[in-house]
Amino acid sequence: MLKIVDICPIYCESHPKQYRFPYVQQMFINAYQSTTEAQEKGSLLNNKIKSVALAAVLALAIGGAGSISADAATKKPAAKTVTKKPAAKPAAKPAAEPTPVAATTPVQKEAAALKASGKKFTYWIGLIFSDIANSAAQDQIKSWGKSRGIEVDPVLVNQNNLTAQVTASLAAGTMPDALDISSGLMLQLGAKNLLNVQGLTDEMAKKYGGWNAAAAVFDDKDYVGKGLGVPYGISGNLINRRLDLLKDAGAKTTAPKTWDELMEAATKTMKVGGAGFALGNVGDAESVFRAQFVGYGGRYADAAGKKCTIDAPATKDFLAFVKKWYDKDAYATSAVTTDGGWDNNLYLGGKTVFIANPGSVYTTLLNGSAAWPKNPTLAKNTGFSALPGGPKGRVAPSDSWLRAISATTKYPELSKDLIRFLMDTRNMQEYYEWAIYGPTLKDYNKFNFWDENVDPVHGGLFDLASNGTSSSYPDVNNAAFAAFGSGFNLSKMVQRHLLDGDSADKTMKEAQAVCQTLYDK
Repeated sequence: MLKIVDICPIYCESHPKQYRFPYVQQMFINAYQSTTEAQEKGSLLNNKIKSVALAAVLALAIGGAGSISADAATKKPAAKTVTKKPAAKPAAKPAAEPTPVAATTPVQKEAAALKASGKKFTYWIGLIFSDIANSAAQDQIKSWGKSRGIEVDPVLVNQNNLTAQVTASLAAGTMPDALDISSGLMLQLGAKNLLNVQGLTDEMAKKYGGWNAAAAVFDDKDYVGKGLGVPYGISGNLINRRLDLLKDAGAKTTAPKTWDELMEAATKTMKVGGAGFALGNVGDAESVFRAQFVGYGGRYADAAGKKCTIDAPATKDFLAFVKKWYDKDAYATSAVTTDGGWDNNLYLGGKTVFIANPGSVYTTLLNGSAAWPKNPTLAKNTGFSALPGGPKGRVAPSDSWLRAISATTKYPELSKDLIRFLMDTRNMQEYYEWAIYGPTLKDYNKFNFWDENVDPVHGGLFDLASNGTSSSYPDVNNAAFAAFGSGFNLSKMVQRHLLDGDSADKTMKEAQAVCQTLYDK
């Protein structure tokens, strides 16, 4: 049976070629005030933004933390006009209508067969920290099912639990017909478990203006997962910081340029737990640790992608950095967690100063959720910026979530038909406005919420979609790289050093052995 290890929702392996991120936005909100109920009275774009200011736009060469791009300040999203604003609270009828199909088409033949079987078409939706976006996805699938005359079951699956559910479903023979999937999990499942949808991928690219840079790597001829999924959302982290708490503590309110600067500000502002970064086996921990690891010059393997290089001076420097701030109580006492929403809830509850988040917290602050009320005051006091750097470099990793079709489905044409519908510009506009993803296709770039002056978080996600660094940089993205990251081996190395008290040399050698075993396969 295929063994799959857990994949993080934010940081996953993306592609074999390395792309550098020439600039990232460094943003903060000076003031924000909404006079409307976002979920009840209209689009986020109708909220009255009183004052939004950008601190700066930095260009970050991978080799150093302080390089500035001359043209960065002129960077703007493509067009800023929209022909249709998405509904604030998705109704049962989505923005787009499914295209009618004749009874003799493969789609309708499969629909008739499904209806005759008495079963439902099942789609797994990657649950994110946005109730409105989750509802939009469900409602769109239900509308599509109604138009095809079939029963559908759009299941929300927590992204942190997706790997476990896929593993169990593979063993039981109960995989969904199609699903949202991380790039890392897609590579692990491979062509044995997923249908090749290259034709559909080509169709989407042609219809919607081609892929943005961060999505294009998943359609690159050298990408090992090419054709296994259709990219629909670019994800990456921004640092969220409490401007009010920083100011009250006499710390800098401007965006931290280095990890040391961030951690120092965290401890000055809050005696314990100012840095809301997880230490457990969870995607949030692995993604932050790897950005820090690369910032200190670390890499998993050599340039050929064959010999593991964990046992190296750069790794020791990285571990020294983490331990330094762990000993200074920068991390929360609850940081050893496997809860993917831990940092979100910590920040929303006012119990930390810094977190790394793709935008779901900001969305919750503006619109509220089932668990949290709207909090315009905290939104006003939250600043956003790119991830800081280390002494050797600074990266802004981006990744993608994709839509894939199970190899076991009896309804491949229905599955493709649904993905076509979900990728419709109007449906993606409705979804993107409330989701935590940047655009994958160029025709999606026209939505005006990508403008950083309208929405700073969406502006940052647009920047990642346009220019994001490969999440595997500087490593070669191969099966060994994917396995090392998805097994949380960087986090485990840190845990042995911090929690078990093992020496840096011992933990590095152990991680090196695990890593080389994977690279030798």
